[in-house]
Amino acid sequence: MDREELIRKYAGGEKDFTGGNFRSADWRDKIFRGGIYREADFSNAYFDSSHFMEADLSFAKFVGIRIYEGSFMNCYTEGADFSYATFGQVAFEKVNLSRAIFRNATLSETGFYNTNLSYVDLRGVKRFNEVSFENVIFCDTIMPDGSMRTGSAIASPRRLG
Repeated sequence: MDREELIRKYAGGEKDFTGGNFRSADWRDKIFRGGIYREADFSNAYFDSSHFMEADLSFAKFVGIRIYEGSFMNCYTEGADFSYATFGQVAFEKVNLSRAIFRNATLSETGFYNTNLSYVDLRGVKRFNEVSFENVIFCDTIMPDGSMRTGSAIASPRRLG
C-alpha cells in the first residue's frame, strides 16, 4: 500500500492497518493520529517532520527509517523494531516502548519523556550522549555498552551518556 492509498483509506474511516507493508515510502510531513499499525512494516521509510499520536505501533518494523523533527506521543509501541534507524530531534512522550529494539540506531538529540523503556535493547546505539530522559522506567534495559539497567526512574531531564 502506498502513501496515497493509506491516506485515502484513513480519510474514508479505515483505522486498522495491521500487518501493512509501507516499506521505503515517503511519509514526510504526515501526522498519524490514532489508527492501528500493529506488525506493520515501515522499514527504510522517511518520516521527516512526521508525528505519531495515540497510535498502536506494537511489533511494527521501523528498521533503517529516518525521522528528523518528529514525535511519538501517547503511542503503544511494545516490541517495535527501530534497529539501524536514524533519529534527529525526535521526542517519545507518554510512550510504552517495552521490549522495543533500537540496536545500532542513531539517537541524535532524541528525548524520552514519561516513557516505559522496560526490556528495551539499546545495544550499539550511536550518539547516546545526546539522549534526554525524564520520568523514564528502566527494567532490565540493555544499554548501548551491553550493560543492564534496572529499577530506576529519572525524575528530571538529564543525559546518561
